[in-house]
Amino acid sequence: MRSEQLGHLISFHRKKAGLTQVGLAELAGVSRSVIQDMEAGKGRTVWIHIETILSVLNLELEPVGPLVDKWKQSRGESE
Repeated sequence: MRSEQLGHLISFHRKKAGLTQVGLAELAGVSRSVIQDMEAGKGRTVWIHIETILSVLNLELEPVGPLVDKWKQSRGESE
Protein backbone atom coordinates (compact mmCIF):
# COMPACT_ATOMS: atom_id res chain seq x y z
CA MET A 1 0.00 0.00 0.00
CA ARG A 2 1.37 3.38 -0.96
CA SER A 3 1.37 6.25 1.53
CA GLU A 4 -1.29 8.08 -0.50
CA GLN A 5 -3.59 5.05 -0.32
CA LEU A 6 -3.03 4.69 3.43
CA GLY A 7 -3.72 8.39 3.88
CA HIS A 8 -6.99 8.15 1.97
CA LEU A 9 -8.00 5.04 3.94
CA ILE A 10 -7.36 6.81 7.25
CA SER A 11 -9.17 9.97 6.13
CA PHE A 12 -12.19 7.98 4.90
CA HIS A 13 -12.53 5.97 8.13
CA ARG A 14 -11.90 9.01 10.32
CA LYS A 15 -14.71 10.91 8.63
CA LYS A 16 -17.08 7.91 8.76
CA ALA A 17 -16.34 7.66 12.49
CA GLY A 18 -17.33 11.32 12.86
CA LEU A 19 -13.86 12.35 14.02
CA THR A 20 -11.95 15.49 13.22
CA GLN A 21 -8.20 15.32 12.69
CA VAL A 22 -7.81 16.77 16.17
CA GLY A 23 -10.18 14.18 17.64
CA LEU A 24 -8.36 11.27 16.02
CA ALA A 25 -5.02 12.72 17.10
CA GLU A 26 -6.21 12.95 20.71
CA LEU A 27 -7.48 9.36 20.71
CA ALA A 28 -4.25 8.10 19.14
CA GLY A 29 -2.00 10.20 21.37
CA VAL A 30 -0.32 11.99 18.46
CA SER A 31 -0.31 15.55 17.19
CA ARG A 32 -2.77 16.83 14.61
CA SER A 33 0.15 17.36 12.23
CA VAL A 34 0.83 13.59 12.28
CA ILE A 35 -2.73 12.92 11.15
CA GLN A 36 -2.61 15.75 8.63
CA ASP A 37 0.67 14.51 7.13
CA MET A 38 -0.52 10.90 6.99
CA GLU A 39 -3.75 11.83 5.26
CA ALA A 40 -1.79 13.92 2.75
CA GLY A 41 0.52 10.99 2.08
CA LYS A 42 3.58 12.86 3.21
CA GLY A 43 5.82 13.11 6.18
CA ARG A 44 7.80 10.55 8.08
CA THR A 45 5.34 8.92 10.41
CA VAL A 46 6.86 6.35 12.72
CA TRP A 47 5.38 2.86 12.66
CA ILE A 48 4.05 3.04 16.23
CA HIS A 49 1.91 6.03 15.24
CA ILE A 50 0.54 4.15 12.24
CA GLU A 51 -0.30 1.13 14.40
CA THR A 52 -2.03 3.29 17.01
CA ILE A 53 -4.05 5.28 14.46
CA LEU A 54 -5.17 2.11 12.68
CA SER A 55 -6.13 0.57 16.02
CA VAL A 56 -8.26 3.61 16.97
CA LEU A 57 -10.05 3.31 13.61
CA ASN A 58 -10.39 -0.48 14.03
CA LEU A 59 -8.29 -1.16 10.91
CA GLU A 60 -5.58 -3.72 10.20
CA LEU A 61 -3.00 -3.98 7.47
CA GLU A 62 -2.88 -7.42 5.90
CA PRO A 63 0.22 -8.49 3.98
CA VAL A 64 -0.32 -9.62 0.40
CA GLY A 65 2.07 -11.01 -2.15
CA PRO A 66 3.16 -14.20 -3.82
CA LEU A 67 4.99 -15.55 -0.76
CA VAL A 68 2.60 -14.48 2.00
CA ASP A 69 0.98 -17.91 2.32
CA LYS A 70 4.38 -19.59 2.66
CA TRP A 71 5.44 -16.98 5.20
CA LYS A 72 2.29 -17.61 7.25
CA GLN A 73 2.91 -21.37 7.12
CA SER A 74 6.48 -20.85 8.32
CA ARG A 75 5.06 -19.03 11.35
CA GLY A 76 2.45 -21.73 11.98
CA GLU A 77 -0.42 -19.47 10.95
CA SER A 78 -3.35 -20.78 8.97
CA GLU A 79 -4.11 -19.38 5.55
